[in-house]
Amino acid sequence: MTLSRGGLVESRHRAYACVAKADGELLLALGDPDFTSFMRSSAKPLQAVAAVASGAIDAFRVNERELAVITGSHGGQSIHTETVAAVLAKGGLDATALQCGVHLPLDERRRDELTCRGEKPSALHHNCSGKHAGMLLTARHLGLDINGYLQPEHQVQQLILQVMAEMSGMAPEAIAIGVDGCSVPAHAVSMRAAARAYAALAQPDVLPARMAAAAARINSAMHRHPEMVAATRDRICTELIKAGAAVGLVAKAGAEGYYAAGWRDAKTGEGLGLAVKLEDGIQRGRDPLVIAILQRFGALPVELPPALAPFTAGEIKNWRGLPVGEVRVSLDDAVFVS
Repeated sequence: MTLSRGGLVESRHRAYACVAKADGELLLALGDPDFTSFMRSSAKPLQAVAAVASGAIDAFRVNERELAVITGSHGGQSIHTETVAAVLAKGGLDATALQCGVHLPLDERRRDELTCRGEKPSALHHNCSGKHAGMLLTARHLGLDINGYLQPEHQVQQLILQVMAEMSGMAPEAIAIGVDGCSVPAHAVSMRAAARAYAALAQPDVLPARMAAAAARINSAMHRHPEMVAATRDRICTELIKAGAAVGLVAKAGAEGYYAAGWRDAKTGEGLGLAVKLEDGIQRGRDPLVIAILQRFGALPVELPPALAPFTAGEIKNWRGLPVGEVRVSLDDAVFVS
């Protein structure tokens, strides 16, 4: 992707990207499909599959809206913090059990509201608090110590690792583990493997029965409550899920220029998955590329809804509204497999 000004390329973003089927067959490769990177928050829907498969979601009667916030990186709006608190309460817990840390809400308006009122954020405002709540309920359901739920050797994290391996087609020992921004284990897989996992999320019937049922519920929750996956406004995940409803698009952003999405091919009904990683980790280059690839594969309409306009390539305007440059996505180096 390039950013031009005055007819000259001012900035250039290089990326890795893959589109694959649920069996790992490649349909598109931009860069090395075996390049390995941490999925960061793009792994959250896959991690949530483990919570459902464990029986915890049913045991604590977590509803679909609450399940959606477990899959997401929420904006810290009231609908999110109240929902996460409700999830915790079902397990007899409160915000003090969360070990994700504290940051201001991602949603700008909510952040300004807290600041103007002189209020401090809590762990509930952390964008990962829903994911942590799901992990805590899983630990509760399995009768495990909740204090160590972040540790890679904890049974909750081992369950998640098994799900990641099953859905991505990688051996558990081949998945590299780091520490995410919210202190949980971060999973690094190849671009092909991440795309394969999201293809399976879009087409759960390719998975073993118990995991298939869990993935189908995650898929449904994200579709029915996209505002819980991100926010009610100004977030690409929410708007992509809405815009791609016709093909069952599920989409989830990750930090450091990562993105993943899954959908059903409009012609064949097969699950397809996309994984994108920007070398420089900058969101500005990530979002237009994601949209361009999704349009190329028919997962998004040619005429995009206005809510996606801020995330697309095109004309750049300055603070006076004057056109000063252009953002352009190029797939010239991509290999398409027919």
